[in-house]
Amino acid sequence: MEKMTIKQIRVGLNMTQKEMADYIRISTVSYQRKESGKRRFYFDEVKRICELAKISIDIVKIEVAKAI
Repeated sequence: MEKMTIKQIRVGLNMTQKEMADYIRISTVSYQRKESGKRRFYFDEVKRICELAKISIDIVKIEVAKAI
């Protein structure tokens, strides 16, 4: 299976950036920076998105930041 970006997953779920940001409990601006590649998603954020989309984290095309 081809890897998917977080944006492709979000669009496939028919969600706005604000809705997804609210779902993973971050600000819309932070989400926009992460989706555009200016910042990295944390593993737990990607995991929550994958759980919502009911997909394996293995097919996500993204570099994640380590939690502090």
